[in-house]
Amino acid sequence: MGMDPALAAAVTMQRRRGTAGACSADDAVFQLALAHVLLDGGYDAVSTLAEVMPAGDHGLGTLDRLDGELVIVDGVPWQVDHTGTANIVPLDARIPFVVLTTMESPVRVRLRDLDLAQVAAEIEHIVQSSDGDGVVAVRLEGDFSRVLVRSMPAQSPPYRPFAEVCATEEVRFEYNDFEGVFVGFRFPDLGSSEIIAGLHLHGVDDARTTGGHNHELTVRDAELSVSVTRSIALALPDRSMIELLEMPAELREAQRVIVRRGAMTVAGLAAALGVDSAEAESRARWLADRGFCEELSDGVGGLGGEPRWRVTMRVRGERIPARAAALLADL
Repeated sequence: MGMDPALAAAVTMQRRRGTAGACSADDAVFQLALAHVLLDGGYDAVSTLAEVMPAGDHGLGTLDRLDGELVIVDGVPWQVDHTGTANIVPLDARIPFVVLTTMESPVRVRLRDLDLAQVAAEIEHIVQSSDGDGVVAVRLEGDFSRVLVRSMPAQSPPYRPFAEVCATEEVRFEYNDFEGVFVGFRFPDLGSSEIIAGLHLHGVDDARTTGGHNHELTVRDAELSVSVTRSIALALPDRSMIELLEMPAELREAQRVIVRRGAMTVAGLAAALGVDSAEAESRARWLADRGFCEELSDGVGGLGGEPRWRVTMRVRGERIPARAAALLADL
């Protein structure tokens, strides 16, 4: 299946609206770039905020070179940097990844004395009556007895995988008596790597001085708003991302395993995929032939040992083309 690389919207889930009065989103959820490209270390910007903001007023993401957490509340973009400081982001700021929507006709409920797991369970309870397999936009605003949030410092090439950056450079901040708002999404587990499954929230306090990516929270008294859609518009400004979408499922799974687990031996890849070593090596070489991974014949860091395979794809920094901008205007 061929795709024009300038055509930046690819619907990956069938549109299925809620009925009148149900919790639903009239607009698609817009996502810039494939999630696992970011997870692999694709931190170079591919767009500006000005180019993507028409897609919604509620969202999250990061900035060029993974420079802090991006949270978009009521149409205003905020960066929470690695010091925990929140600042308004100018529209000419460049970004590698963002998820945006506009919440339409959300269901609202009052929550008291719940932790994050209980909030997630409440979200599932609400959406099961509408569309449990859809994408859920979430807003949680109010008074929290405790929150644990994080941010990241800007990275420099050569970029390391996201999991490694989190393990070594993530900066966490704990706040008691936090008043503010968290916005984000709950994506279903589709068994694919275009999106990040599960509940993901970024937030800022009411004074707009701090915030970040949420790890833990305890609600004292807050309002939960949710809306659901089955439409995702993926903006794919880099041809290599489109090639990933066109890739056969078994090869995409191999690429995803290497992305998430890091450099792997053929035996390790075979075990993860449930195939024999010959098939695992065949898939790895197919990916290598197309520039998606490489063989480290001398082991990791040239230190010897059994050869390993690692992902090599990086995203080129470039603007979303005019045809994509026109599609964004129609979201």
